[in-house]
Amino acid sequence: MDTRHARSYPQTICVCAALRRAARAATQLYDLVLQPTGLKATQFIALQTIDQAGELPQWKFARQYSVAVETLSRRLAVLRRMGLVSVETGPNHGERIYRLTDQGRLSLTRATPYWERAQERLQRTLGNNKIQVLLQLCESTEAATHQAEQLRTKNVAVPLSTRNESAEGKRITSRSIAALSAVPRSDATQAPAKSLLRTA
Repeated sequence: MDTRHARSYPQTICVCAALRRAARAATQLYDLVLQPTGLKATQFIALQTIDQAGELPQWKFARQYSVAVETLSRRLAVLRRMGLVSVETGPNHGERIYRLTDQGRLSLTRATPYWERAQERLQRTLGNNKIQVLLQLCESTEAATHQAEQLRTKNVAVPLSTRNESAEGKRITSRSIAALSAVPRSDATQAPAKSLLRTA
């Protein structure tokens, strides 16, 4: 295959891809260790979160974990079919409020040692210091992401050709300015900077 004329793209690190890759790897580890309990990592986290709150509105759960309401509804529906959570309609605009059932609390209690084992394995391989740094980075990344969502910028991608033309234009302009600085003062009046920049 002739690659002489293949277009080259800049090697840019995608923060989103890196975070998702790390999250998937961690989830696979927890799923593996939790397998004997019949729970997945996402299900354990849901049970743990509801248990700590006592009762939890769905919208609050979704906001706390940055999960789409539709996605969370599907996950909680599975836990309801398993008999692990119950739901009732709240007073505020028919909001759904979730609680653990007796079976849910029992499942959470039985699964907790396995979850702790997954935590311990990751902490042993990554190291205590890096675990603390990782948790701090997760918090700061979440806060920065929410802040970035509020930035008043146009969400329009700039075509690659435009970026290349812009970069080339900057190089031409820099060369023009450098050439101007080398022109004797008597000739500079005949070739003002505006003329050079206009041709660039």
